[in-house]
Amino acid sequence: MDESMKRRRVCSERRNEKSKEVSLSSGLLSLPDEVALNCLAHVSRLDLAALAVASKCHRSLVVSPQLWDLRRFKGSTEPSLYVCLHILPEPNPRWFILNPMQRRLKPIRSNRYEEAQSLSSFVVIDWGIFIIGGIRNGEPTSDVFFLDCFEHSWNRLQSMYVPRASATACLIGKKIYVFGGCGDEADSFNWVEVFDLETQTWEVLFVFTPRCPSILNIVW
Repeated sequence: MDESMKRRRVCSERRNEKSKEVSLSSGLLSLPDEVALNCLAHVSRLDLAALAVASKCHRSLVVSPQLWDLRRFKGSTEPSLYVCLHILPEPNPRWFILNPMQRRLKPIRSNRYEEAQSLSSFVVIDWGIFIIGGIRNGEPTSDVFFLDCFEHSWNRLQSMYVPRASATACLIGKKIYVFGGCGDEADSFNWVEVFDLETQTWEVLFVFTPRCPSILNIVW
């Protein structure tokens, strides 16, 4: 390689390094977190979804609980309608989102995993939907999936300890509580399971659930 080529290569590398430094020192990421979150609190949900796929740093801001708490406080939350439909002859249900501009359902990419066909439980958080348990191949399943509503991507999470179908699930704080849905296998040791959003792990919550006798003796 001659000297002129070497000089051009060095200059090109320096320009690339300088452009990286400029991009990091300017724009949204150059602001303090509190200021950046306050700006994002007024951005539409569609624009947040586009920003989330720009980089890991931008995504960390978009999915931060502080941002969504701030959006709720400012009244900036926007409803989005997601629908799960089983359209025959397709073997599994499919997810759709309502396009507010076209006023029509837009299909979401299919889950690459084999998900439950029916009787799943759903829990919604600010940036996604948990699909918990359900019926697969005629039997209850312990599978848990997460639909990322920004990237419309699927993630398989740690399974529950007990297969469940038609369970009751709710979000309290940063934990998801799942009750029942385990049929004849239910007892005080497995009737309730708790999923920690921060550690992404399940634990069994002991709840005393006395069984009712099959025959009641009534004394008058």
